[in-house]
Amino acid sequence: MLNEEIRKIVMGFRPIDDDFMNIIFSENTPLVEYVIRVILNKNDLVIESSKTQVDTHHIGSRNITFDVLAKDSAGNKYNIEVQRSNSGADKKRARFHSASIDVNSLESGQSFKKLIDSYIIFITENDVLRGNNLIYHIERSITETGKKFNDGAHIIYVNASYNNIDSELGKLVHDFMCKQSNEMLCKPLAEVTYKYKNTPEGVEHMCKAVEEYGQKRENIGCQKGIISTIKKLLKKGVLSNKEIAEAMDMSEESINEIASQIN
Repeated sequence: MLNEEIRKIVMGFRPIDDDFMNIIFSENTPLVEYVIRVILNKNDLVIESSKTQVDTHHIGSRNITFDVLAKDSAGNKYNIEVQRSNSGADKKRARFHSASIDVNSLESGQSFKKLIDSYIIFITENDVLRGNNLIYHIERSITETGKKFNDGAHIIYVNASYNNIDSELGKLVHDFMCKQSNEMLCKPLAEVTYKYKNTPEGVEHMCKAVEEYGQKRENIGCQKGIISTIKKLLKKGVLSNKEIAEAMDMSEESINEIASQIN
């Protein structure tokens, strides 16, 4: 029998919640395509591929994990992030996400003209930009002329707290805040929510995912604690990197890498 406490957690999930979003968008390119089509108001947009929890690998720089990363038939890329906290949707985070996509979009020696268009889409539980709008489009422009710069970088904020279902986008954000499929207005979201909350197989899958995610978070917390201890030892300078590696049962290369992160 499934743990009732975990079941209650699962039943309380909404698409705006990170855990549930990862599940419903995982290996579900049609749903990703539907959401992007509605947000961009492009019914003919074709998304060829999508992945969830995509890690970046910038050597010597901060790495991030994209909630959803998708590519359309023209090669343009789309990053969808759902954020319940305002701090998670900071303007400079959006800028960094945009830059991260750019860095990973060109091969060595490739012309800058080959750089694809990118769309960073934050779906936020609160009205982060405080304009009382359903959607905000952020585009670079030329200050002196007011014309768009048209460099292909697009940042979009969608306000899920906006309470008006007159438009397709309004219905979509309404559904992102719903717990049950019978409350939803958009068929694609209602169907996938029903699958994971109203079928035995779906509920079991969700409960298992919640358990695994909790264990992963616990492991990450332990890892952060170990790294913090190593940094303290390095700053004291009493032990050499090799001695710290032996004491922590780690490779000297790993200790050197942590040492390089200390300012």
